[in-house]
Amino acid sequence: MNMKFVKGIVIGGIATAGAMMMYKEMSGRNKRHMVKKGKQFAKKMGIL
Repeated sequence: MNMKFVKGIVIGGIATAGAMMMYKEMSGRNKRHMVKKGKQFAKKMGIL
């Protein structure tokens, strides 16, 4: 149980950092497209 929680925090942190980097790169153009991609990525990682 505890290991799963720690793993979730680590994966969440990595995903958040990646999303922030992608968001900064793309900010301005295709924001809606990025949100869609982010949701797909989150599903792949098993977050949503």
